[in-house]
Amino acid sequence: MGLPDWNRPAVYFYGRVFVILERITLFPYLYKKFDNMKKYLFVALFGVALSSTTLEGQEKYIQCPVTHVTVFRQGAQLSGDAALSIQPGTWDYVAGGLSPYIDPNSIQVQGEGDFMIMGVTHRNNYLENPAESDDIKSLRDKIEAIDLKMEDEGTAIEVLLEKERFLKANYDVVTNKSAITPEQLKALIDIYGTNMESVKSALLRKTRIMKEYKEEKEKLEQQLAGTLDRSKMPTGEIVVTVSGSKPATGKLKFSYVVMNAGWRPSYDIRVDDITDPAVIIYKADIWQNSGIEWKDVKISLSNAAPMTAGFLPTLDPWFIDFYQAYALNEMVVTAYGTKGRPASRQEKAVEEVMMDMEASAPMPVTVSESNISFSFDVNVPKTIATGGKPETVELQRLTVPATYSYAATPKLASTAYLMGYITEWEKYNLLPGPSNIYFSNTFTGKGFINTAELTDTLQVSLGADNSITVKRDRRTDFTSQKLIGANRVETLSFLISVRNNKSREVTVRLRDQLPLSQNSDITVEAVELTGGKHNSVTGEVTWDLTVAPRETKEVILTYTVKYPKNKKVVLE
Repeated sequence: MGLPDWNRPAVYFYGRVFVILERITLFPYLYKKFDNMKKYLFVALFGVALSSTTLEGQEKYIQCPVTHVTVFRQGAQLSGDAALSIQPGTWDYVAGGLSPYIDPNSIQVQGEGDFMIMGVTHRNNYLENPAESDDIKSLRDKIEAIDLKMEDEGTAIEVLLEKERFLKANYDVVTNKSAITPEQLKALIDIYGTNMESVKSALLRKTRIMKEYKEEKEKLEQQLAGTLDRSKMPTGEIVVTVSGSKPATGKLKFSYVVMNAGWRPSYDIRVDDITDPAVIIYKADIWQNSGIEWKDVKISLSNAAPMTAGFLPTLDPWFIDFYQAYALNEMVVTAYGTKGRPASRQEKAVEEVMMDMEASAPMPVTVSESNISFSFDVNVPKTIATGGKPETVELQRLTVPATYSYAATPKLASTAYLMGYITEWEKYNLLPGPSNIYFSNTFTGKGFINTAELTDTLQVSLGADNSITVKRDRRTDFTSQKLIGANRVETLSFLISVRNNKSREVTVRLRDQLPLSQNSDITVEAVELTGGKHNSVTGEVTWDLTVAPRETKEVILTYTVKYPKNKKVVLE
């Protein structure tokens, strides 16, 4: 049976009763009467203490820190374990200090050891929040230290002000005397000026220091207010009832899901030159507001959806109609030589870029894939504070083959835009997300990687290239309005020029348009397009121009619009 557990309340209580009986000296007769019975009484009480199911069910608190977190796009699964030392009987073990936002339906508890899990319940503890007490004390100590510094500076300012008043008063007294000589007045002014300048400078310094202390105190008080709000929150607790027939040691493994956490993909896209491959730096912005800190935990980032409905969705009818593509297929100006296999020069460029990246390799990350999802396992422990502030983790650096093309719409912008086309992008596990774009080591803007489009080629805008400029000027000598019978005929003409300031030849696709008539009384006719291709359905006109270094090429767009003279049509 072993020795009794004297920490158990019932055993302790009955033991104290026995001690009290043992120490009765005021009633010798009763003591002697019970002298033979006390042994039997102790054995009986001890047996009751050991066999009481109420005592066995008392709660024992265990520590279960979070050791691994699987972060989903929305939500996170927190995991941890706790060691147990179990005595025979039935016991309630309470894992406390957990997130107050636990989804009760997501709780999983696995036992390892010679015992049986009899039940698992979830509750929130509104009386304790030990996780925030240290933070609150630290903030209060910082505020108190600043208050002491402000008192010191305030005293110093009062002394300086008193000194200023003293100097001014003595100056007034002396200068009001009629017997003062010019030499004495000059000496007084010198002394007064030197001392007053010193006092004023010291006052200015002290005032600035006081202002900095006040600003710092306000920030700390705001932080304290937010921490106090969080400290009023409950903590989550998971109660596990276990039963065993003999003493045993073991472990309980916990996992549960909280929804106020997640991660967002983001990218840095870098292209040094249009003869080089593209480099995609794949990053994750992890955030959590679970109410507890994830301290030194292993993190996995998954694209799975833990709260997705478990039933098969309804398949609604799918209606289709004719689709007219309005996007342009820009001309490829440089790539592999063909759209197929990369040329040897391209392969060499990929190797060189990879060698350059070795010096700044990202945090080790392992990619795991299943039939329905994938995850990035960050192999270095991370600490993610609660509060929703994102923590950025670099996942991968991908050197990917890409083709490039220039396109310009001078009617809307005076620059050419470099487009990148990444093939076989699906093997890189990219997700929709914003991107920062760098070209020639210069930040050119922001974009968005949209992997939701079911295409073989991922189109990425690399931003405007200022070394290629385009202009669209109205040719006033060829722009006119004429009345011909009952109709008005307007002629509009534009000169479009492309300037290549690069040291290499480029091919640029220019885009412009003719208006489309939606009324039979309005007629649009192309007069001059300088070899441009006109799409009569969309009205778009395109020119594919090869422009040599430091060369300017020009094209002309001229068209007429005829409509009844008693009507009005707005052009340009």
